[in-house]
This record gives sequence, C-alpha cells and structure tokens, in this order.
Amino acid sequence: MPKVNRPHLFAYSFNLPPLPTQQAIVEKLDALSEETKALEAIYERKQSALAELKQSLLQKAFAGEL
Repeated sequence: MPKVNRPHLFAYSFNLPPLPTQQAIVEKLDALSEETKALEAIYERKQSALAELKQSLLQKAFAGEL
C-alpha cells in the first residue's frame, strides 16, 4: 500500500465545476430521487394489489367459486 502523508494529500488537486453547475446537478439529482421514490411507492402498491388478487383467486378456487 503506498504511503499517503500530509504533503501528498495536500498536493493532490481536482477540478470542481462552478457553483451554479454544482447546484444544477444537485437539483437534477434531487428531482430524480423524488421521481424514484414515487415510482417505488407505485411499485409497492402494485405488488400489494397483485398479492391480494392472488390470495383472492386462491380462496375462490379452493371454495369452488371459479
């Protein structure tokens, strides 16, 4: 493992985009996060509805109602 000391650490540089660009990126990521959460909630509701439908069909099948 290479040695990392203070001079190496402070000599390391990297470029950051300007603050307005960073803020725009954060806004886009926040919007994507919200959309993802909404889609996840829809998915969970559909999974729940599908499980209820399956249970209902099984109950009717065993009761001879199908």
